[in-house]
This record gives sequence, structure tokens and C-alpha cells, in this order.
Amino acid sequence: MIDNFVRDLHLLWKADSLIGKIWLTVTARRLGLYAFAGLIAVFGLGMINVAGFYAFEASLGPVWAASLVALGDFVLAAIIMLIGRSSAPGPELDLAFDVRKIAIESLQADALDLKATIDTLTQEIQDTKNRIVGIVHNPLDAATQQLLIPAALSIIRGLRAKKDRA
Repeated sequence: MIDNFVRDLHLLWKADSLIGKIWLTVTARRLGLYAFAGLIAVFGLGMINVAGFYAFEASLGPVWAASLVALGDFVLAAIIMLIGRSSAPGPELDLAFDVRKIAIESLQADALDLKATIDTLTQEIQDTKNRIVGIVHNPLDAATQQLLIPAALSIIRGLRAKKDRA
């Protein structure tokens, strides 16, 4: 019973650590994609802006050319951030949650069994205590109940058995 309780606690710990690892992996992946999006935005502002600026400067003027190139970079960075945001854990997270749920239910059942065993043991200790108190306070009554009555019942059964055979 205690072994089952410890096993279920260990299973719950494993399920929780698996859930933590999965979420940590997803968070690291998202963070990496966000960092990559930021890096693209920085390089975009540095390289493509210069090239786009020179391409649009002749037709739009210097201000509008710079604005159009910067807007394109921010749109690209936003798209990459959306991809990173939509990154979600796979079905292994659902499996880990199922294992966790089973472990908790099993722990609850083991705890109820343990409580019932402790309640039974407590009742047996209380009954033993009451018997000892009864023997100490009234030794003759206790001897009558524990020895004389069972002996008398045994004799009566024996006489009935002889009578039935005869």
C-alpha cells in the first residue's frame, strides 16, 4: 500500500517534470523565433533599407523611400513573430497531462486506502485499550466474558453433539 503510494508520487513527479520540459522546449523555440525575427528586423533595417532607399529615392523622394523600406521590414518581422507565437506543443503534452491525471487519481485512491487502514488500526488499538481497562477495573467480569462464557458455550455444543448422535 505504501509502495503504491510512493510509486504514484514518483509517477506524478515524472509527469509534472515532463510537462515542464515540454513547455520549456516550446518557450525556448518561441524565444528563438522571436530572437530570429528581431535579428531579421535589425539586418533588414541595415541592409535592405539601404538598397530599397536607393531604389525608391529617384521616384518617391528620400523620405518616402526610407518609410516604404522600413514598413516592409516591420511587416516581415511581424510575420515571423506570428509564426513563433503560433508554435504550440505537440500531442505529447496531452499524453503527459493524461498520465498526470491518472497519477493523481491513483494517489487519491491510495490515500483513501491508507486512511481506511489507519482508521482500522486506530479502532483495534482503542478496542485493545478498552479490554485492558476492563480487565484492570473488573478482572472477574473480564474473566467471565473471556473464559467462562466461551467454555460454557463449548460444553453446551458438545452436549448437543452427543445428543444428536444418539
